[in-house]
Amino acid sequence: MAMRQSSRDVNRNAYTITYDSSSHWQVLTQMHGSVWPTVLPYCLFNASVMVSLSLLRYYDIDDFEISNMGHVYITMVVAFLLVSRVNTSYARYNESRNFLSIMYREVRELISTMAAVTKPKNDTIPSKEWRLEVAYRTCILLRTAMAVIDYPEDEIAPWNLVELNGLEKEDVTRTTFLNPQVAALRTERLSEFEESMRVPIRISYLLRKSIHSNSTRLNNPMNIALEGRLLSSVDGFMNGFYGMRKFLTTPVPFPMVQMARTFLFCYVFTIPFTFLSDSVVSGIYHAIAVFIITYGFIGLETCAIELDNPFGKDPNDLNVFYYLLFQHSLLRSHQSVDLFPIDDRDVVLPHLRSVVRDYMQVVLPNSQVNSNTDQTAIIPHTSVALCLFIIEIA
Repeated sequence: MAMRQSSRDVNRNAYTITYDSSSHWQVLTQMHGSVWPTVLPYCLFNASVMVSLSLLRYYDIDDFEISNMGHVYITMVVAFLLVSRVNTSYARYNESRNFLSIMYREVRELISTMAAVTKPKNDTIPSKEWRLEVAYRTCILLRTAMAVIDYPEDEIAPWNLVELNGLEKEDVTRTTFLNPQVAALRTERLSEFEESMRVPIRISYLLRKSIHSNSTRLNNPMNIALEGRLLSSVDGFMNGFYGMRKFLTTPVPFPMVQMARTFLFCYVFTIPFTFLSDSVVSGIYHAIAVFIITYGFIGLETCAIELDNPFGKDPNDLNVFYYLLFQHSLLRSHQSVDLFPIDDRDVVLPHLRSVVRDYMQVVLPNSQVNSNTDQTAIIPHTSVALCLFIIEIA
């Protein structure tokens, strides 16, 4: 879930929880991203039960001692179920991160390859428009895919994104249940989440059409091998998206989660009763031991719960908004997909940047805008990131 901090002075808190594994004190005391806030109430409750039972027994009010033989037999079962649960969740977490990496990698490769192989011999306005169209549809493909991933948390459908507009938005509106004619042809209505998964598939179709249209829109069209290279990047991206779709629609099997949690709670919250049979008559010792045991078992289950869904707003979740911003910073370094003639760039770009600054000041009141430079200092927000990307490649 976390990564070791680099020796360089780089703030990576935007992407994941950071820590210095060489510092025992920091690892033990860091609260950001820790399971302590969630686990501490369970620990205090179980420890207080232990103290209460000890006091009842000490004053001869009642004795709730039970045999510890049940825990002896069930310990291995609980340990197996809990470890299997954590391993399954961690494997799913790594799988989802791998699919995310594939999507970002293919976007970078598609745009950089497209720019490198088409710009030298295609410097006309139609050629620049074609490159911008491919770049925009590539970015909007990534953005709509991220909207699908984030839908369970923010419930923003891809067709409601401010970045989606023009022919792409018209096509999505026409081919989804937003079109009454399409909705009337279906025997049952899909949920908005299920319908939203069709949007990246449709955008990928439009992107493939744009790539294939190079034969009629470029002065010197790409050969079939280079065109296949770009189309293979789209295929790779969609493989990553289909993997993410499988992740979103196939949770950890419920019977496994239910059995593991049932055994876990029965085991952990009956430990105070078995400790009464211990020959040590120190209630404080028993309370501390119960506190630590509860932290260990409930803490592992909490880690598994955190890993089950790595996307959202929790500290340990993968922040796809920040990843999109990082992707934008990489893509704009190419700056070779151009639309406007060089004579017009000095006029057009400042105007577009002023539009983005106005957007930030209205929609993002907490953002910081640097008016003294030609660049806009932005907070992580995909709408602004995509706008700036289109500006930089223009």
